[in-house]
Amino acid sequence: MKASHMNAAAVVLGVAVLSGVTARPADSLELIAHRALYEITLESVRNGSEITGLEGRMMLEWADACEGWTVNQKVRMVLSHVGGPPLKNEFSFSSFESKTGENFRFSMRSSSDGKPYEEFVGTATRDDLSDASVGGHVTFTSPDGVELDLPPATMFPSEHLFLVVERALAGDRMVARTVFSGTGPDSIHDVTAFIGPVIPENSQQVGTDNPNAGAAMQDLSGLRSWPVAMAYFPHEQQELEPEFEVSYRLLENGVAGNLLLDYGEFSMRAVLDNIELLSSPDC
Repeated sequence: MKASHMNAAAVVLGVAVLSGVTARPADSLELIAHRALYEITLESVRNGSEITGLEGRMMLEWADACEGWTVNQKVRMVLSHVGGPPLKNEFSFSSFESKTGENFRFSMRSSSDGKPYEEFVGTATRDDLSDASVGGHVTFTSPDGVELDLPPATMFPSEHLFLVVERALAGDRMVARTVFSGTGPDSIHDVTAFIGPVIPENSQQVGTDNPNAGAAMQDLSGLRSWPVAMAYFPHEQQELEPEFEVSYRLLENGVAGNLLLDYGEFSMRAVLDNIELLSSPDC
């Protein structure tokens, strides 16, 4: 399993196009800036896997930065496996996405037992947002010299968060788009999101029963939500099976509830443990 794939899945964001034209977030849709903490545990392993245990924590922050949105994520895990000592893995991801949809800056770093493993840093641009037949371009500064052409209608991450919420509120059941997540040169995916029936307010607890969680965490159960499942396929490779899958509970304010991340060899669960609301910037 590649660290870049784990980050692409854990961020649980993507991109979208409506009616062949870039989908801008609706002015009336309000998603909250927040910092969420998740407890990670091993959910299941496939036959033949050498993984015997997994535990860790994830911090995921989504914020408004006036001209754009920022994402910051940190994951720390201890992975137990057959025939060796546990591995301590760390992942960090940060990005800035302009609200115009034209520019995206990203940085992803990972380490294993304190030793650097992967690093991807770069910028991406989309050339003509009024024309869905025009793609974009990605330039990496780490590894230096790597460049990618983005296929037509490829989108950047935070916009997809808005779109999936909009589609869920409208009662739609599927959103299929091409995604560049910024987690490596192989992070262009065809992503299909399946949206289940709405979960009414106050019908299911969100996250863990953490006695130290603040009021913001307790208030989440008073919101509508939807079960969402996303399948990530390598772009235009005609694969029958997704490279990885993410299932989670999407709240109407944009918060991701409990997640299940399936990488084929194993799957892990990330349970929302606490959340902090972030103040709006003075733009």
